[in-house]
Amino acid sequence: MPTVSVIYPRQPGAHFDYDYYTATHMPLVQSHWGDAIGNVKLYRGVPGPDGADPSYFLIALLDFTSNEALAGALGGPHAPEIIGDIIRFTDVQPTIQVNEAI
Repeated sequence: MPTVSVIYPRQPGAHFDYDYYTATHMPLVQSHWGDAIGNVKLYRGVPGPDGADPSYFLIALLDFTSNEALAGALGGPHAPEIIGDIIRFTDVQPTIQVNEAI
């Protein structure tokens, strides 16, 4: 089962609207790709014990049910809408990586 990491790096002057992300973007993802996704974990970056800012605004881990489901989602008709929605909650370019468990 592939897991897709979507990582939003923190950059000087950049913004990330967590409310939009959780209330609008993730429901959009679930409504279009929900059958292809088995589990979603969201991690908001918080200051470390030393008080330093986190390196990332957010890390999302999406477990897809199969490689075929992932390919169907990314190549499907809703991918442009989901990817295009990113500019509504952040001005940073996310890093996207496909992973497999070892």
